[in-house]
Amino acid sequence: MQNLDYYLHDDPRLPLAWAPWFSHEYITYFSVQAINRLMTLPQVQVKAAPNLNSKNWPIGPKHIDLYKESYREYRRLDPLWSFDYEQRNAEYSLEPPAHKTIEPWKVLVIYSTEPDLHPDCDLYLHKNQKITGGSHGWRHMQFRALGMKFGIASESFHVHMNLARMAFESGNDYWGWRYLARCAHYLADLGNPFHAKAVPGWLLIKKLLSPQKLFKIVSSVHQGYEVYVERRFREGFPAFKKALLDGAREGQAACRDVTSELNAYIRKATKQHNLIFHFFLDQFGHDLIDAFNQMDPNSHLDAATQTNMCSKDAAKVVFRDPNLRALDFLDRITAEILFDVGQMLGILFDGIFPLKK
Repeated sequence: MQNLDYYLHDDPRLPLAWAPWFSHEYITYFSVQAINRLMTLPQVQVKAAPNLNSKNWPIGPKHIDLYKESYREYRRLDPLWSFDYEQRNAEYSLEPPAHKTIEPWKVLVIYSTEPDLHPDCDLYLHKNQKITGGSHGWRHMQFRALGMKFGIASESFHVHMNLARMAFESGNDYWGWRYLARCAHYLADLGNPFHAKAVPGWLLIKKLLSPQKLFKIVSSVHQGYEVYVERRFREGFPAFKKALLDGAREGQAACRDVTSELNAYIRKATKQHNLIFHFFLDQFGHDLIDAFNQMDPNSHLDAATQTNMCSKDAAKVVFRDPNLRALDFLDRITAEILFDVGQMLGILFDGIFPLKK
């Protein structure tokens, strides 16, 4: 059995050079810890990326594949107040380091945030991508509004599942795991209510003629929830750890196919959306919305980039002392959501290709 006493940020097997840690890393960390045979797989050789991406799935022009296995640590950031996915405690290699090996579970954890860097940004993917805040949101969200579908997060999941499969079959296990880390990221996104639904119907109708106000409200509530979840993880909140471990164990034991479970998983996440949305509006109201005053729907920046710039101010509102007791509601409902996410990741990781050989 694995030692489950750690909480990612105090795990001595993971150097501080890779910190501070973000929500996807915590989610993946606890999910893999629940699968003993995954945790005991031998190290794999770090290799260059295979040439598998096609013109049908372009990569954002700013994206660079960094190799965190080789690093130079030179700073220590405050984990409670770090919101930039790119800014870590070290600089990393631009080329695969020679003769380096790494455990597969670590690859899954440390590269699970990679899709939140630049691979999905600054692209023209669809005429309606502005509704999702740009190409990044288009690949990370999937919802229906006004009788239309917006976003392709499930396609992002399937694309990276196939990339992982092809990498494993070509003998590049390192990139098989790294693509699988990206695949797991999109799968976790599909279990996030704010990625499966954008806005309650009543608010959409009310603000239909005020799209900029609607954009600001939706962005502030979505990012406010993301900030809350991330802060709880960094505080070592035990309920989230337990939910993910229990979910992943149940997923592993289920012996089901992750793709066949996907639609029900998304529907369940969608049903949780309005409860959380209303809570944020009722509890934090204009204070939270005002924290996102610099948001500009006409900016050339993706909405995800803009909201990250407002995260610090949002955290100050959500975690203000008078609000802390009210967070009990969010704690309970989020633990339920994370159980479902852990369950799906448990199914995914239990069914990965090298483990079935």
